Amino acid sequence: MHDSFLNHIVSSSRQGAMNVHTFNTALIEASSYAIFLLDKKGDLLFYNEQASAFVCTEVQGRISFFQLAKYGLDHEKYFAYALNGEVVQFTAMLKTKCGKNMRMMVSYFPVFIHEQLQAVYAICKKQAEEQWHLITLQNQLDMEQKLANIGSWYYDVLENRFCWSRQMHSIFGVKEHSGFLPSYDKVLEFVHPDDQEYMNQTVKQAINRGDSYSIKYRLIQPNGDLRIVFEKADPVMNEQNQVVQLLGVLYDVTEIHHIKKQFKQVKQRFSVRQANLEVGIWSADVRESKVTFCSDGIADIYEESIEKIIENRSFWKERVHPDDLEKVELAQLKLMKGDPICHYYRIITKKGNVKWLKDQIVPDVDEKGNVIRLDGIIEDVTEKKHYIDEIEYLAHYDYLTNLPNRRKFEQTLTEVITHAKNNEASIAVFYLDLDRFKHLNDNLGHDIGDRMLQKIALRLQQKTQGKGSLARIGGDEFALFFESANCLEDCIPIAKQLFEQVEKEVKMDELDLHTTTSMGIAIYPRDGEDAKTLLKNASLALHRAKELGKNEWQLYSPCMDSQMYTSFHLEKELRSSFERNELFLQYQPKINAQTREIDSFEALIRWKHPERGFVSPGEFIPVAEESDLIVKIGDWVLEKVCQQLKEWKQLGLTVVPVSVNVSSKRLLKPHFIEFITELLKRYDIDPSLIELEITENSIIHHEDQVKEMMTTLRKQGVTFALDDFGTGFSSLSHLQKLEFDVLKIDKTFIQSVVENEKHQMITKSLLYLAQGLNMKVVAEGVETHAQLSFLKNRGCSFIQGYIFSKPVCEDKAADYLKMKYLTPNV
Repeated sequence: MHDSFLNHIVSSSRQGAMNVHTFNTALIEASSYAIFLLDKKGDLLFYNEQASAFVCTEVQGRISFFQLAKYGLDHEKYFAYALNGEVVQFTAMLKTKCGKNMRMMVSYFPVFIHEQLQAVYAICKKQAEEQWHLITLQNQLDMEQKLANIGSWYYDVLENRFCWSRQMHSIFGVKEHSGFLPSYDKVLEFVHPDDQEYMNQTVKQAINRGDSYSIKYRLIQPNGDLRIVFEKADPVMNEQNQVVQLLGVLYDVTEIHHIKKQFKQVKQRFSVRQANLEVGIWSADVRESKVTFCSDGIADIYEESIEKIIENRSFWKERVHPDDLEKVELAQLKLMKGDPICHYYRIITKKGNVKWLKDQIVPDVDEKGNVIRLDGIIEDVTEKKHYIDEIEYLAHYDYLTNLPNRRKFEQTLTEVITHAKNNEASIAVFYLDLDRFKHLNDNLGHDIGDRMLQKIALRLQQKTQGKGSLARIGGDEFALFFESANCLEDCIPIAKQLFEQVEKEVKMDELDLHTTTSMGIAIYPRDGEDAKTLLKNASLALHRAKELGKNEWQLYSPCMDSQMYTSFHLEKELRSSFERNELFLQYQPKINAQTREIDSFEALIRWKHPERGFVSPGEFIPVAEESDLIVKIGDWVLEKVCQQLKEWKQLGLTVVPVSVNVSSKRLLKPHFIEFITELLKRYDIDPSLIELEITENSIIHHEDQVKEMMTTLRKQGVTFALDDFGTGFSSLSHLQKLEFDVLKIDKTFIQSVVENEKHQMITKSLLYLAQGLNMKVVAEGVETHAQLSFLKNRGCSFIQGYIFSKPVCEDKAADYLKMKYLTPNV
């Protein structure tokens, strides 16, 4: 097969007596190995008798050796090495003519003529099972070293020669078949210059003394990459106790080094942040019953050293406030069942300080469900708790007299009614109003008026203590109830005592003040079976007493309700006001306290009656609320506001949001969301220009329904303000559950915020609360520069009141929009 080419490559260029061609051919034919001669493409040029067992002679055309070694391992890759002049050896499966697979050790030998590669010999030797097993083990070892990134080596000290495993080449960045022969000096050149001396001394000492060594150093690969390696070596001694070899392993720890470095940096950052956190972090081993870790925050909170906290197993329990111990122990039982807990309790520190803690604990359980470890975070929430207690107190108690407010009174009365119903008992509810108190307050000032209210409240409280419950309902109005008072004869002595307490002279500085009271009485269950009805009817009786000349008392009777008559006529005229176009809107600006820029307007409804003149909203809005006219009024206001916004926009003015008060009755009517959406679309109004103001009593009994409505409209861009917060019905739960954008501080607090310390405290608390909840704050009723200065200094950003402007008509509001800024009135 291809004799002419074979003759050419095997003939010697020198002439001799022996026929070299015949000799070489005979030698190849006589070999027990299967020998193939391949061209540069791998096609067969010649093969001997042993090789013919693998070549099917019936195949026509060129036969590739790769067809015979079809089941080889990377044989084409090794053939490429041979074409580059390398002698390579590998294992392959050759398929015989009979279709049997035979494992062979294949060696490629390149053939050069005049320094040019002409062909490649493939010499194949049948491989014994033992040899194959050895090669398999070697391949397995190479693979394991590759996966672990560990190389093995031995160094012949006498011959100054290294023998490397395949992975050693990879770690050093040297190709395995590049012809690189590692020697001690060549290996040392790879070592980082700063590490060479240390490395050299360590190896020399191992050779001279016969010591083992472990060393970490840096390598620089030929491509410039820096690797960090860990090397461990043991000496091999000869009979003269001289070191003749070193056997070692090399572990590339670069990635591990980087991970450790990053972990150390993270740990340092964690330690710094942990030290600056105002919380304590701890861990405890439950099985060992000991604390294993405490941060510095724990020591700060408990005012004790970490060592003593860890050493004293009973430390934690000893510090719990006695009144909270049972609650904490119950929480621990839940914790030991594998449930995480978050609870609040008090501790008494080493220095005797009482602190409120928020304690969050997460248990770690084993495969059997047993708690084996606890991890916790403790936070000192004493200051927050005080603020919450203050706000909650303000939600249930009157800020001036410390008496229960209307909400608290109704709650208590409801509980008493339930008890009375079960025992068939009766209750008398008294509603008091101080006569001519407004005149006294206006002439002598709010400070005198407040102090007078406090003294009268104290007298009434002392008289009713142990017999009933007293509350300040608002302004100069008080309410109280007595159990077991069920008829006129029972109420007369009580009424007389109350009159006496109010009519007593009140000494105030150099003043001797006098006042009287009017009183209305309603009796359960005759005049009502719930708290609201009883209060309402007692209030109607009070108004009847005032109509009769004041300093009187009246027992409720349905036939005496003259106010109902008045309200009926006012309602009738209010219904007609729409057709007669008597209603109109005014706009009061809200001003940025720092920049004095107009931030928004509040739309306020006004009624000009043809005979009565201007009717106060305080007079007709309650009538509208009772008659459901408030729904029609509310829709009218919303549509007028949208019309006005569109007109301003058409005039080219830069419009600002407008807030509108929305009644609870309108909120709870069906299709309110659809009504707002349709209005915005019809007048092409950006939803962010509409702000809906809601009073807290609107949501007391319908929180879920209001929340759903707010969530839907907020998604469209409409914003919400909580109005009249802090006036007696306030609850933190509403702020937690409902996402208000704005909190409005009622003018009740603002009017005397400069001179009244309690009002200052309330205003500060409300500002602190709003800022903590990331809410915009608007102070209503600001009239003086002193009030403005106080609010600005306490971080109140937005002002509404006469200090900047009274409510104005739409034309004046348009002028304001052109001006953009307003200055305080002198």
